[in-house]
Amino acid sequence: MSTPSSLKILQELAQQQTDASAIKLGKLNTQHQGAEKKLNLLLQYRANYQSHLQNAIAEGIDQIELLNFVAFMNKLDAAISEQRHVVLHTQSMQTAGKSEFLFNQRKLKCYSILSQRKEVLENHKTIKYEQKMQDEFAANAFNRDSCSIKK
Repeated sequence: MSTPSSLKILQELAQQQTDASAIKLGKLNTQHQGAEKKLNLLLQYRANYQSHLQNAIAEGIDQIELLNFVAFMNKLDAAISEQRHVVLHTQSMQTAGKSEFLFNQRKLKCYSILSQRKEVLENHKTIKYEQKMQDEFAANAFNRDSCSIKK
């Protein structure tokens, strides 16, 4: 059994790294989408609550209820601000994951090209060797035939 060439080993390792980074990028994409979805839900909830507050003010609201509304809106604003930071963080992680994936993909492509070139070179050498052997066989056969004709 022949041992695999170091180029094949590097190519397999690059394939494993590319696969792993693709899985990681998929997870990062999912996390980012989840963070954006949560932010959008918070923004929608705030808009609905703001509308509810305006309706309550139009109908007349006492001071304690107004303070409760304002306190809750402040908490919602803080949660929205925090979620925006989460979205930015997941976006930067997603960008880094995409860069890592593209780097691994380029590396794999380079190893694949080198492997293909090596295979073509080896095939060319094999063809030349086989042609040389056929030429020698034909020359030997010709020499045997010419020697037997001279006798």
